[in-house]
Amino acid sequence: TNNWYPGEMLDDGRYSVKSVDLLAARARRAFFEYTPTRHSSADPERIYRTVRYGPMLEVFLLDQRTHRGPNSANRQPEPGGAATFLGDEQMRWLKRRLKASTATWKVIA
Repeated sequence: TNNWYPGEMLDDGRYSVKSVDLLAARARRAFFEYTPTRHSSADPERIYRTVRYGPMLEVFLLDQRTHRGPNSANRQPEPGGAATFLGDEQMRWLKRRLKASTATWKVIA
């Protein structure tokens, strides 16, 4: 099985590439090559961004995979590194952008 644990090797003989890290890197590259997204000039590999539709609507598109904590049973007794979802940098960015937004409607997607 492939749960995207860093460094885990796949045990399915049908696939020649077994490195999850390599497969994840290839998937990330394919995402950037085949999705019509505008890239940030400051950080061209950043996935999270905003899209404005006039003065009324701003959509906040998040990266829910790159910055998350390690896979687990999700039974953490309190928030912490294993339960993180967006990562510290993305969370700061989201709060800052939400506060600065002048749009009437703000959608987090």
